[in-house]
Amino acid sequence: MPRSEKNPDIQYCKMAQASSLTTNIALALVVVLMTLLRQNKSLQKWFVSNVEKLLSKKSSTTRKVNILSPTLKLARDEKSTGAYQPNFPKLSSGGPTLFELTQNLVRLHEYRARGESYNGLLFQRTRQLGENSQDQLRQLGYFTKLVKSNEGIRENAKIIDKIIEHTLTKLVRSNEHDREFTEEIENICGEHGYEVRDGHLTQLKSSSQFPVVLSQGSQNAVHEALAHLCRDFSSYYSKERDPLQKFISNRIKNHVVGSGSPEENNLIVVPGAGVGGLSHGLSSTFPHMRVDSIELSALMYICNLFALGYDRDVKIRPFTQQYSGQTEFGNQLRALSADLSKFNQCDNLNPLWGDFRQYSPNAKNFDKIIVCSAYFIDTAENVFDYLASIEALKGYCKELHWVNVGPLKYGTKPLVQFTGDELKRLRKMRGWKDLVQTYEVDYSKGLNGYLTDYESMYQGYYGLLKFHSVFENSD
Repeated sequence: MPRSEKNPDIQYCKMAQASSLTTNIALALVVVLMTLLRQNKSLQKWFVSNVEKLLSKKSSTTRKVNILSPTLKLARDEKSTGAYQPNFPKLSSGGPTLFELTQNLVRLHEYRARGESYNGLLFQRTRQLGENSQDQLRQLGYFTKLVKSNEGIRENAKIIDKIIEHTLTKLVRSNEHDREFTEEIENICGEHGYEVRDGHLTQLKSSSQFPVVLSQGSQNAVHEALAHLCRDFSSYYSKERDPLQKFISNRIKNHVVGSGSPEENNLIVVPGAGVGGLSHGLSSTFPHMRVDSIELSALMYICNLFALGYDRDVKIRPFTQQYSGQTEFGNQLRALSADLSKFNQCDNLNPLWGDFRQYSPNAKNFDKIIVCSAYFIDTAENVFDYLASIEALKGYCKELHWVNVGPLKYGTKPLVQFTGDELKRLRKMRGWKDLVQTYEVDYSKGLNGYLTDYESMYQGYYGLLKFHSVFENSD
């Protein structure tokens, strides 16, 4: 076999040359177009006007269409048609829209192109090295590593294709009898390479019409969503999930419902549910209690629906682009199994997409509501908003509990950053009575990992704040 067919360095050069030729042609066309536009004022105005109309027409249409969860049923906003999402009464002022869904499907669709583009950048950086250094890289198999990392990206992209297809299928089926949205849904499916026939998503086109134009912004959220599918549904991460699940479940069993009657009307609420692992665990553990999980991130919610609706295991390579801290490349490329066949949706689980601060139960006669939060408090820009939203649930039940476990590693530009002690005193000021508050800060007794690569040289762990409080404010 010729050396050029075996040498990844030369393969990359060929790929780069082909990419360069394509880029040059595209640039030439752009230059010609821009020249014509500069020389012809009328043509310039016509072009800009039509592009703006095209973009505004598409975005304004989808922005006005709300998505009701968990069905993905479409509805015009509340002002125009009276559409109403029972658990999100403020839906029309800020609920999830078809536009938001399509934008995040685009982000998923870009995963492979962005990943391979980054690896191409890593290859280009080596061109700055001397010839001797590049020869040593070839001997080390460094370029082979980049090629194999691309193979890992493509394997992940296959799972992402399944996630996109699952989402589109659900969107089509939930709206197959509503002709108002037929054309728009067909266009969205067509952009991702699918056809809709007889109201159903039926086949993948031989060549997708979707233009892969990399949008601005980071792809970190896509990487995190894939990684969370592993964290919530792979046995590899049971060591991270089990301590959280155990603390919350034990508090509910032993200090909330006890030996109460299964006929008792109780509700579990899980804000910041991510891709739904904790919510599913609680709905399985307490089959006689309704569980409302609420997630704000569209990417996380899309993956949540996929995890609950896709009844086959999938293999994901969550570390394929994590080059730092690896002992050997085989660990970086390894696949984890998300065992989705074991996690079909329970009848008592109600996964919702929206802002928890706008959530309310669809009934007011609950005996007990138990808010179960894990790795949630420190995501708040305004912790007082979180507290007020949780306390508002007292209007829907006789007894309100809050069981929390997680760190206090603040992000999202927080207005305030409380210590554990300050939070405890604040809860007391607001009418909460703590049944228990403890900390896990002793490394020898086990801290909690979060999306940790346990084969790498860098492993981050969190201490945990655990508390269980009852709201006794009578105001």
